[in-house]
Amino acid sequence: MRLAAAGLTRWHWDVSDGVFAAPGGFDPDTVSRLSHLTGLPGEAHLMVCDPLAEVDAWTAVCDTVIVHVEAAGWATAVSRIRAAGRRAGVAISPSTPLSALDDLPPDVAVLVMSITPGQAGSTFLPSTLSRLDALAGDRGADAEDGRDVAGGAGRRALGVDGGVTLDHAHDCASHGATWVVSGSALCGAPDPASWLVTASAAPVGAADDARVVERRR
Repeated sequence: MRLAAAGLTRWHWDVSDGVFAAPGGFDPDTVSRLSHLTGLPGEAHLMVCDPLAEVDAWTAVCDTVIVHVEAAGWATAVSRIRAAGRRAGVAISPSTPLSALDDLPPDVAVLVMSITPGQAGSTFLPSTLSRLDALAGDRGADAEDGRDVAGGAGRRALGVDGGVTLDHAHDCASHGATWVVSGSALCGAPDPASWLVTASAAPVGAADDARVVERRR
């Protein structure tokens, strides 16, 4: 409630099966209750080996569901998310080549992991910025539905998740990110409202629809 009152507009719910990433995260029932309590929408980040077994439960409680490109059946999971009328996203781990996203539909968001999935509290990887540069050059401007988790239009949404500080948020926006996920940096800020305002103030040349969502796991 404190962060919602500070101006946060979205939640980012981590979900792990304990195999793909370290155990932790939330279940759909808990997320449903918390979303109702705060009045904020959210996205589910499924760090699981079998997303097809999970997506139906999460499309029922989140407006956006993100699966990993490293997971089996991810493309079918994306199709199922879209068929449910929800926004779909695909996360990519730092060690995975960007070529894994070559066949991704242009209206599907990409979440660039800036730490190894499941290792909350790790240090932001600088190579994330060059990966954003590469992805920002192929944003899918001809997508039929340019809406995304950041509220933008006419291009692919690019997010960053992992170790994002206030400075990193600005760097990511400068390199094409339209939203960032922040956990400890935001929660530990003396003034979360000021943190959110500053982080959402995109620098010159950055996306005009930059947003911050807060990680919960």
